[in-house]
Amino acid sequence: MKARTILITFLLIYSGFTFCTSAGKTQTGKDNKPGRADTSKAAIIELSPASFEIPKPDGQFITEVLRIKNTGNDTLLINRVEGSCYCASSTVLNSKLEPGGEGKIMLYVNMKGMYDDKDIVQFIIYSNAKNPLVSVNLTILPAIKDSTKTKEKNN
Repeated sequence: MKARTILITFLLIYSGFTFCTSAGKTQTGKDNKPGRADTSKAAIIELSPASFEIPKPDGQFITEVLRIKNTGNDTLLINRVEGSCYCASSTVLNSKLEPGGEGKIMLYVNMKGMYDDKDIVQFIIYSNAKNPLVSVNLTILPAIKDSTKTKEKNN
């Protein structure tokens, strides 16, 4: 019984030692040392426009089209788009773009969901690009009153 316990202890120690010494090696036996990733083949996301400034609409909803382009050398995969508030949502029309490819993301804002005077909604785009987190701001400007209508009423 004592010999069996010693044998099991030896096997556990030996397997633990073998695992620890091979943990830092790849299958080819080379050390896994941190190095530079090959970014020459990375996808790069480019947005157009870089931001939106729109006058406050008369209606309840705002819809804008964000154009995206993959200016990198690898396939761009858009994982998700998140809005900074519950009033924001989006639809990714093209989630996979080859190098040089172009696509669109629809951005939506429900004005009834905006409760403060900070009329800026930020959309964050998560992707596999070299620049993996990209954001675009949609700024809602104060409504501009038409001064010609005011003058007509006064006359």
